[in-house]
Amino acid sequence: MHNLLIEELASKVEFAKSKENLREILGDICLLSSNERSNKELMLLLDKAIEKSELLDDEKSLVNLIGYKIPVLYNNRENASEVRKLIARMQLISENNNYSDILAWTYSYIWYIEKFEENKKKSIEALEHSLKLLDGLSNYDEYIYHFIRYSYAVEQWLNNHDIESATILEECLIYFFREGFYRSLAQVFGLLSIIYTRMHESKKALNLSNQILANRFIFDSLPLDVRGIIYYFTGLGHMLNANLAIAESYFNEAYNILKPIYKDSIYYSNFLILHSYLATVKGLQGKTDQVYTLTKEAEILLQTDYIKSNLDENTRKQIVHTLNLVKFYNISCLSCYNYQEHQELINEISKGCKDLYSDFMTFSEFILNSNLDSDKLQRLMTIDNFSINRIKHLIEFMLEKQKLEVKISQEQKALNYISILEKHVTTSKTTFIEHAYRDLLIAQQLFSLKRYAEISPLLKQYESRLKQIEVLEMRIFIEAFIQVGAYKNGDPLGSALQYMAIKKCRLYGFSRLEYTLLNYLQLQQKEITRTI
Repeated sequence: MHNLLIEELASKVEFAKSKENLREILGDICLLSSNERSNKELMLLLDKAIEKSELLDDEKSLVNLIGYKIPVLYNNRENASEVRKLIARMQLISENNNYSDILAWTYSYIWYIEKFEENKKKSIEALEHSLKLLDGLSNYDEYIYHFIRYSYAVEQWLNNHDIESATILEECLIYFFREGFYRSLAQVFGLLSIIYTRMHESKKALNLSNQILANRFIFDSLPLDVRGIIYYFTGLGHMLNANLAIAESYFNEAYNILKPIYKDSIYYSNFLILHSYLATVKGLQGKTDQVYTLTKEAEILLQTDYIKSNLDENTRKQIVHTLNLVKFYNISCLSCYNYQEHQELINEISKGCKDLYSDFMTFSEFILNSNLDSDKLQRLMTIDNFSINRIKHLIEFMLEKQKLEVKISQEQKALNYISILEKHVTTSKTTFIEHAYRDLLIAQQLFSLKRYAEISPLLKQYESRLKQIEVLEMRIFIEAFIQVGAYKNGDPLGSALQYMAIKKCRLYGFSRLEYTLLNYLQLQQKEITRTI
């Protein structure tokens, strides 16, 4: 369908006899160049139209066509030299003809190319100049206006994590959706999903994706890679809510779409990140073998020349960090896990925590099982970012565990642990899985205090919602601990049901949890023996 439109436009370009003829089709070419970035036929059309504009001495059309061509080229470092030449030409034509809105557009391209080549100062200066030019205009092209505003929102988010970026992006989203700029829509949708993630607004992210997916006519007409990226961000929204099976299904859809085409798509970095997210949701569901396959595939891809030359450093760091967290999670589930043997991995994760996004479950398990010293834990407490703020009660919990005050009894220490966990401030954004995780930790302390009667009511609320706890190891643990509480409250089946939980641990390879649950059974049996 799109190739037919390209052919039709190519014919109109060929037979254009005047500037007016050419300008009549600029809007269609703009829309196509935004939506069909990987299309070779589109590149031929752009070159043909540029040639025609030069022949007609139509600099207005020429400078717009150059502006349409640049995004088709600039996501591949191999085209950097050509892009710079096009930007320089676009700038010269705009200045000579006093095309202020197009000059502002040009400077937003300069911002991007300088940012892409990690020239931060030049990049910021270019964007500031672009915004200054835009602010001075009373009349402007709406596409250019939203293009520049999008660029500004990206910069504000990446540099300052300014949540006001979301307001600008929501405005851009409405415009791009209304006007049919679906690739731009996907870009905005993606960044908004990330911002909603960091703001812990997963419901907003899912509402956004559901609106797009609900309109199947529009969705099915989107370019293939755009459909893949929408599946990708929909999966991310579900992953944040710990809806792991649904997240996995969307991630699988994205993976199947992007794998054959990622080298020809602007979403090659998302395809790589997808490996780490898929590994995370699979790992939390106990699919260890699949995690290993995905991890190895991602590591091989990271070493390819294509990825090395095109992937920016921050994205590479995020991918590695997420993979490291899921690797640690899988390793630490084993009874043979020894933190001293994995110090290199632990140190790498610890360094990445400051600036990178960390999944709640894998990060929580890292904090509880990595044996970080008090200095490292204290440093984490001073950092203000979404991922760390979400689990600071666990960091404080571990700091309390490391205190060596001999005057404090074990009973008082357990009470201190409970106090720290109970004081954790929850909000409407706190997920079901976070509540359950905290209550499980409290239940363990109640067991050590022999306050068995309090375990059942604390965990009973989860008994009818166990399927909602899709983190398999955690679900087995809570299931077993509900039975611990039940047994201590006189339920004769409690012990037998605990053995069933232990069998599940053996089935899925959760040998650390198996060892833990066996210890609890032994403690119960010792108490029974003492009572007799």
